[in-house]
Amino acid sequence: MKRILLMLLLSRAALAGSVVLMPLDNVCGEPNDIQPLIVKAVEAKGWKVAAGEEIEALLETERVRYLDSIDAAVRAKILEKSGASAILTVTLYMHTHDRNPTAGLSAHLIDADGDITWGNVAAIAASDTERVLGFGKTDNVAAAAVDALMRTFPRQEGSGRPVRSVRTRTSAPHYISPELDRSRPVCVLPFDNNSNVADAPRVLADVMALRLEAAGFHVVDPAILRAAALQARVSLHGIGSQDLAALAKIVGTPLFLRGTIYAYNESPSIDVEATLVDAVASRVLWASQQNRKGSDYIGFLMLGAVSNSVSLSDRVATEMIATARTKHENSNHSGDRAPVASLVRKGRHQLHSGQGQR
Repeated sequence: MKRILLMLLLSRAALAGSVVLMPLDNVCGEPNDIQPLIVKAVEAKGWKVAAGEEIEALLETERVRYLDSIDAAVRAKILEKSGASAILTVTLYMHTHDRNPTAGLSAHLIDADGDITWGNVAAIAASDTERVLGFGKTDNVAAAAVDALMRTFPRQEGSGRPVRSVRTRTSAPHYISPELDRSRPVCVLPFDNNSNVADAPRVLADVMALRLEAAGFHVVDPAILRAAALQARVSLHGIGSQDLAALAKIVGTPLFLRGTIYAYNESPSIDVEATLVDAVASRVLWASQQNRKGSDYIGFLMLGAVSNSVSLSDRVATEMIATARTKHENSNHSGDRAPVASLVRKGRHQLHSGQGQR
């Protein structure tokens, strides 16, 4: 009996250094070989990987509709059944096979408490791997993208050690609004889409959330936000100010990031605006507008151009969030913070008229 108990304890300790790999969230719908590449990359970091039919059967039993996030009850069941200490979700945004093959994806590592302990986004085009005189260009962009994505994945230093948060917290920067701090969670709403690319809102919202997390903010899990919207009987798409205030009470935070995509092209180019509002106080805390092309980043020797829309989305999101740290000459005057509706209208007018921040 003691021997059996010891074997169970040793088995459980071995699984403490394992991670559950969720089925790939294939947004683009293209056939791919990403899953085995992710498994190999995670195992190379010293983790054991739990994946396959058992996990898929559990997700089907629990009627999980979204693979980008799962609620606390399902997360607990998955970890209990697998004996793992964390869940890894991977989303594939693009996987083209044209003259310049490209793969773009993101990933999140979620611990037992539901906290994101690591996240990253990466996209690689074949042209990105080309060296001097055209040598060295790869056709296996999926492998290159996974390598770039998982390069910062935390290394498991011991089978019995728990998952540690790998997010580095920097000293709090000065934001343009005194109400804009990192003590309150932020809800990222679906972006309004005026472009011709159906997946554009998903890519931009995901990347914006990831970069907010990297900047030290806590982003409300999409599963929590969807459950709150269902409870409030509201749609997250095009939600109004009154519904936002009601939703804030359920979610537990008044901060909502919303935006509009005006153009999103594979060339690549992006025209987008985003606004962070306090739905309870009816105030805009921060707003940013960006109109970028991949060629905007060409530097020395004509190098550095961004080759694909996922990478450009990441650049744009990072730049937009950085503008929240810029000191504004009127940022210390509370009277200058206008109501939400008027500032949003003003921002969109400026965008169409060619004014505003670029």
